[in-house]
Amino acid sequence: MPTERFNRLPEAKKQAIREAALKEFARVPFDKASINQIIRNADISRGSFYTYFVDKQDVVKFLLKDTFEQMEDICKKELHRNGGDYFAMVEMMFEYFVGELRQNPDMVMVARNIFSNKENNELVGIERWPSPDCAVMPGSPARWMYENLDRSRFRFETMEEFFPLAVLAMSSLAVSLKQYYEYPKQLENIRETFYKSLDILKYGAYKREEP
Repeated sequence: MPTERFNRLPEAKKQAIREAALKEFARVPFDKASINQIIRNADISRGSFYTYFVDKQDVVKFLLKDTFEQMEDICKKELHRNGGDYFAMVEMMFEYFVGELRQNPDMVMVARNIFSNKENNELVGIERWPSPDCAVMPGSPARWMYENLDRSRFRFETMEEFFPLAVLAMSSLAVSLKQYYEYPKQLENIRETFYKSLDILKYGAYKREEP
């Protein structure tokens, strides 16, 4: 992750580095992305870059962390707005990201180029769902979701029981968004499949048996 020296930079400088990295990751696949180009785009020295980041994958970690923090804030506000409806929040996340990608076409290329790299794909899972016991970790996505949703709607009673549902819902969201930035013209099919997957999570796959 970025160093403490980077964290102390003025927000304007951080934003310049963020935009410089996004510009380069939109230009070429991650493996071909150039640190020298990021440095030129951001108007910083090579020495400064390495006091902020270890390598370009460290830059990706910064971009993902920044995105996740913004998304966490948006999701908490949505749960407050909708009375703790977890699945409505997940649906909102899908529509939010699709909207962002449609309004910023370059972000489609950024997503495609960043996630062309296996290690970056793993970052999304490993950093946000680092281990089977992350459910009990303070600040984990599953925990703040659990603490903000309306638990009276569900049959689970503990954080640990909610955790598998969160993994399945977020995995479905990640797959659907990946499909969208790879096949944007198939949005309606992708949306329909995503909503059906949430429907299965809500109500199960088996037919309900008569009493």
